[in-house]
Amino acid sequence: MSEREPGVAPGVGVPLRQRLAYLAYASIAWLGRTLPTTTGRVLFRWAGIAAYHLLPRRRAIVAANQAQVLGRPVDDPFVRDSTREAFRRYARYWFDGFDVATWTEERLRRAVAFEGLDHPHGALAEGKGLIAVAPHAGNWDAAGRGLAIEGLPVVAVAERLRPDALYRLFVAHREALGMQILALDEEGLARRLAEILRANGIVALVADRDLTGRGVEVEMFGGTRRLPTGPALLALQTGAPIMVAALAETPTGWRVVLHRPFTVEPSGDRRADVRATMQRIADMFERDIAASPADWHLFQPGWDP
Repeated sequence: MSEREPGVAPGVGVPLRQRLAYLAYASIAWLGRTLPTTTGRVLFRWAGIAAYHLLPRRRAIVAANQAQVLGRPVDDPFVRDSTREAFRRYARYWFDGFDVATWTEERLRRAVAFEGLDHPHGALAEGKGLIAVAPHAGNWDAAGRGLAIEGLPVVAVAERLRPDALYRLFVAHREALGMQILALDEEGLARRLAEILRANGIVALVADRDLTGRGVEVEMFGGTRRLPTGPALLALQTGAPIMVAALAETPTGWRVVLHRPFTVEPSGDRRADVRATMQRIADMFERDIAASPADWHLFQPGWDP
């Protein structure tokens, strides 16, 4: 195995924190592909419960986010229960994301309940591509593989992880699920995404967190937070419609709701168009997240204190 192949552990000179991140990811990937589904889900949900109790700072962050969504005090019993469930579901997400790579297409079809699957097919019939956006919720690995099986493969954008060995492992996993991955910091990214859309492809963006610091302010759950501008800018540049997706866990699989796509009509005020478009997306995210708050994998501060 060469130095550039996925799966090669980082060598000397890589910071310890990055090496540990690689080892953790590689270990979870191995467990996800090795353990039987029932056993793995039980073990990982236990791990989620343990993390809830052993990580007080992270628990406080998630509790603050859940309180914002639920509109209750952070010490409310309902918020506490939802926070605990968020940890359990996030742990299951990590196992399931690798487990589904070993499933047959028929098994995945039975586990992923799509609603609105006619929407992306109808949008692509117009020939302008499709911008699919979703929050960090449910399991986008399972959803991505499910779309690929349905003849709707997506090109996704992801943060470049460190070290490089970890990023290569991450990309190899997503490609095995039928997705193409482009790095957020890739030179000419916007141009490449526009080309994909003009070729009638699907660009999938997880768009509930601003990773660049250049996002736009929107209102969500009674507070102001920033979302990335990519979906709006791509829609304005290419004319491609935007489709918001809602993802949630079910006892045995996942529910994926594909909302009716909408187009963005330029008004001549680009900044206002971007803000209005991202607020529309935020409103749809808000409704979907409110339906199942514990499925939102927001483990970073969601709003300013």
